[in-house]
Amino acid sequence: MFRGYDELNMDAKGRVGLPSRYHQRVEQGCEGRFVLTVDLRESCLALYPLPEWEKIEAQFNALPSSDPSLALLKRRILGYATELQLDSAHRLLISPELRQFAHLDKCVVLAGQGKKCELWDKAAWDAMSAKAQEADFSAAHLAQAIDRLAL
Repeated sequence: MFRGYDELNMDAKGRVGLPSRYHQRVEQGCEGRFVLTVDLRESCLALYPLPEWEKIEAQFNALPSSDPSLALLKRRILGYATELQLDSAHRLLISPELRQFAHLDKCVVLAGQGKKCELWDKAAWDAMSAKAQEADFSAAHLAQAIDRLAL
């Protein structure tokens, strides 16, 4: 559902417009309803269409609650999970807590990741991109994955 890169401006209230190329897909796929939560590994946010999120949430709920590490994981991901609805101008309102977590300011990046999008602070995205330019993708497990993808 989501692919590509967009630089967007967040307004003073924390609203970000969804690029127009997604409008029809989003209306058909999730009626403009999303869940936004934190990423586990990066200082960015993950935006899921509600139907995709509900699958993930069911998997979380099936995890044993007796494992302290899993309990922390659930608290982090589910605790930050926030339902969002596109407004009439196709904008999403990002809560102050989520903006603070990802250090979002005026200039943000929306990066499509297939079933979800990532929302990054532009400076953080640029830093991560610079690291990716230097990355060595020749490790055996990465080479096998790349071969399977036929890239």
